[in-house]
Amino acid sequence: MVRNLILLLLVFAANAQAITALQLERLAQQLQVHYTLIDANPDSCPEQKEACYLSELTLSLANAEDLEPISDWAIYFSQLMPIYAVQGEQLAIEHVNGDLHRIRATSQFTGFGEAGVSVRFYTEQSQITRSEFMPNYLISDVEHRLEPQVIASTQSAVDDTTGLEQQPYLQAFTGIKQLRVSDDDKTPWMGAEYLYQHQVRPKPRDTVLGLVPQPQHIARTAPGRLSLSKGFTLQLKGIERGAIEAALKRLATLGVHERQAAVSIEIHVSEQAGAPPESYKLNVRGESIVIQAPSATGAFYGLQSVAGLLNSDDLSLERVAIEDAPHYGFRGLHIDVARNFRTKAFILNTIEQMAAYKLNKLHLHLADDEGWRLAIDGLPELTEVAATRCLDLAEQRCLLPQLGAGHLSDSGVNGFYSAQDYVDILRYAQAHHIEVVPSLDMPGHSRAAIKAMEARHQRLLAQGDKQRARQYRLVEPQDRTQYRSIQHYNDNTLNICLPSTYRFIDKVLLEVQRLHQRAGVALHTYHIGADETAGAWLASPACQQLKGKVADFSSFNGYFIEKISQSLANKGIKVGGWSDGMGDVRLANMPAHVQSNAWATLSDNGHEVAHQHANQGWDVVISSPDVTYFDFPYQSHPQERGNHWASRAVDTRKVFEFMPDNLPAHAEIWRSVKNQPYHADDSESSLQPGVQFAGVQGHLWSEMLRTDRQAEYMLYPRLLALAERAWHKPQWALPYVAGRSYSADTEFFDAQRQQQREQDWQRFAYLVGEREIAKLEKYGRFYRIPTVAASTTKQGYIDAFTLLPGFAIEVQTSDGQWQPFKGNKHYGPVRAIRARSPLTQRRGRALSLQ
Repeated sequence: MVRNLILLLLVFAANAQAITALQLERLAQQLQVHYTLIDANPDSCPEQKEACYLSELTLSLANAEDLEPISDWAIYFSQLMPIYAVQGEQLAIEHVNGDLHRIRATSQFTGFGEAGVSVRFYTEQSQITRSEFMPNYLISDVEHRLEPQVIASTQSAVDDTTGLEQQPYLQAFTGIKQLRVSDDDKTPWMGAEYLYQHQVRPKPRDTVLGLVPQPQHIARTAPGRLSLSKGFTLQLKGIERGAIEAALKRLATLGVHERQAAVSIEIHVSEQAGAPPESYKLNVRGESIVIQAPSATGAFYGLQSVAGLLNSDDLSLERVAIEDAPHYGFRGLHIDVARNFRTKAFILNTIEQMAAYKLNKLHLHLADDEGWRLAIDGLPELTEVAATRCLDLAEQRCLLPQLGAGHLSDSGVNGFYSAQDYVDILRYAQAHHIEVVPSLDMPGHSRAAIKAMEARHQRLLAQGDKQRARQYRLVEPQDRTQYRSIQHYNDNTLNICLPSTYRFIDKVLLEVQRLHQRAGVALHTYHIGADETAGAWLASPACQQLKGKVADFSSFNGYFIEKISQSLANKGIKVGGWSDGMGDVRLANMPAHVQSNAWATLSDNGHEVAHQHANQGWDVVISSPDVTYFDFPYQSHPQERGNHWASRAVDTRKVFEFMPDNLPAHAEIWRSVKNQPYHADDSESSLQPGVQFAGVQGHLWSEMLRTDRQAEYMLYPRLLALAERAWHKPQWALPYVAGRSYSADTEFFDAQRQQQREQDWQRFAYLVGEREIAKLEKYGRFYRIPTVAASTTKQGYIDAFTLLPGFAIEVQTSDGQWQPFKGNKHYGPVRAIRARSPLTQRRGRALSLQ
């Protein structure tokens, strides 16, 4: 049916009168797009599909009577899951590539009319959070003679009260049928009443001994508090001031400055036998503070702990003694700047917060299918073409406008880091004792590189330079392989059997190394990605030839990873990659030092690959998406931004509860993505005695994050809980025991540990809500204000609280006005409830009470 409609459309378009620029502009301004998610789990699906979801798209015109029935138009929009069945006679929809789709008129199109025209369609997979429905639909003429226009009604807006995105084109989500994707999906709609029943109320307290992240040992040494309101004098021994300058800057930002005749801060650095390199001792006594450490990094963290102990209101801290060292050596944050660009300022700001909470690895994802974000000397097309998305179907000027990118080259989703930008980032990270791990994803997720090098190929061919045109080409014209990537591309995997591919990679690596040398910052680890390449190369003549030449051939992806890993090792660089791709290799062909990011979901026995790779002697960084992917929603509610395939709710408490040393144990305390109990069996995948993980990493993927503010909303305050788990192993964490199986019916996490965890959470929640939120405000970070847990008592009162303390609560009465919430007060009918920042007028997302 879809093919027949497209054929009719093409015949009709060929005979249609060409649209004018004025008509196109009027359509862009007046066309009203209304998108409705009808059902995320219909009772039946077309074409014998087992699972699908049904949507309806309505196009109408506010001033239909003033417009002629124009048909020579095409509308391009992002739909994350490709459409496979269309119901509607006047409009046809076709998949272009990735998430890009095109709507065109069929021969039965009679004009939009006052009521508009609509089309229903089905996809095989679901979109259920509002942020998954992309903005910025583009309208153009069919032949692309005219400049495309963004349809005004599909642009998002920002709510003045909350600072959150609004999507006027997307109709309201009102029921559970828009939230659950299958019959066995038990995901709850996390409204105010649900939160009231399931969240833990903060316990009132005057103060808490500690900081974020919690030290190994902390004890109060004397009563009273030491005030730093008059500043401090600094005394250094064995360390240069530059090594701690960034921590001093944080103290100054919080209001504590260097002054004469003030509190003395003494820092002593000297080697200490057996002391971990990042360890420190801190003693706040009398009118002085003493920090001792075996390294500059340890001293830096000691000074950051002074800032952590600080009360922002009066600039005082308790008199304590601390002995501290990190649980993990690798404490990372992955930031995807490829899908949607993040500004240099955002990266520098994030480095500041990472360092404040003692995270030490910044995994910078610089290239993917949707963008290449680092200038490479000698390959200008990588940023001239592949750092921008617009509507150029030939992709000679830019990439396709995936992910609702729109058409403007100066849009915030576009951009790249110049050589100097990257050097500045490296130096800023080094000053904050953070290592940058660059990643330019290959061989899959490489569409941006492929299209850039194809543009280079065409440019040099036009100049008659065939040899240089072939020099860095990443595809083989004779390759007839048909595949579709996980993001629905049919052309995103570079050909690993071509010599030109390795010339390109060597060139890129050489230039990245040169940037590190220019910055004076060594390149220790390079992350190649290496994931999600299934289906490529099967019909490539070059690959068939290569396969016959390689002894003990395992897989094309494995061959590529082995080759690149050895090349990196020869340059003194450790290779990193995602665990699924790294599992394709032959172990004997890999270098001694390998980093594997274990990202399989825990509810699908994700512990198995983590254990396997650790047992191989690799440095395993725990990257479980169920809890470390910060592109998932805080709560299962349509208004919460985020993806949904691995977890429907990752709030700050869930991150805090993570026990990275014992992955299978979470089957006892957590549920699957569909809110079902699950079983984790470790009997055949046990860690060998003495084997430990290298660390843990949080992840900020950016498909649905088009602005820096949206990215900050997803980071904070979850980043603080990540730092807590990366630095500190709590007493309540269940020790790993090889061979155990866990489920909702096992009881290894007993009542004593549950009580210990509850007490520890109350400490952490207090410190974040009453101390750290104010510091995030000082830095201007756009953290998430919690939603309010609320219920109506039998006496007719509203009882309410927030997960983190310190936030004011407001209720909306029947007249639409908002009032400060006070317990034991009758408000009459209450429509909604929300929280407010303790220091600004910004409000959080409101929840209905009706």
